Amino acid sequence: MHKPKTVMEHSSPRKVALLASCLLNQNAKVCQGAHYPGVVSPVVEALRSRGYLLQQLPCPELAFAGARRWWAVYEQYDTPAYRAHCRRLAQAIAPLIEQYLRHGAEVILIGLDGSPSTGVRFTSSQPDWGGRPNRPEDDWEIVPRRGIWIEELEAELARRGLPPLPATGWALDMGRFDEAGARRDLEEFLDDREKGDSGEDAAAP
Repeated sequence: MHKPKTVMEHSSPRKVALLASCLLNQNAKVCQGAHYPGVVSPVVEALRSRGYLLQQLPCPELAFAGARRWWAVYEQYDTPAYRAHCRRLAQAIAPLIEQYLRHGAEVILIGLDGSPSTGVRFTSSQPDWGGRPNRPEDDWEIVPRRGIWIEELEAELARRGLPPLPATGWALDMGRFDEAGARRDLEEFLDDREKGDSGEDAAAP
């Protein structure tokens, strides 16, 4: 009797997309931050049509501050306690990522650009934010930098001697969401992967 093959035992290399949690569950977003009723369908459709296995990453903000947390920027989450929390999550998920890579899978990372935690190309910044959350709308900047969760995840993978993952971000938290532009950026990134482009990021900060 033949045992069914596991994901890791397939003879042909697998294509695995690591997704920011809220791309597969918009309920993880901060209050009023969701743009879709559940999954971000354009991201899922683009990946599935190209044969990617979808792997949901944990949401560090939801686990750390809960569903009723305030909006925040990079500087507010850049604390020893939150970084330690992100490192623990990274240490938990890194063995799975390492296993994919050791078995020859192509692994990519799709974050959420503009997010203080899961931004890949861009994150949100406002060093003056703090105290009562009554800041004017759009009173923050978008800067070319990783979010804190992505920084800690990449640091853990590097500690294990693993190569940087090709990565990009769905531009959902950029202040003015442009779905057509976000879709175009993602599809260009994925198509470049299909052509064998070895660039680490779509636009590394």
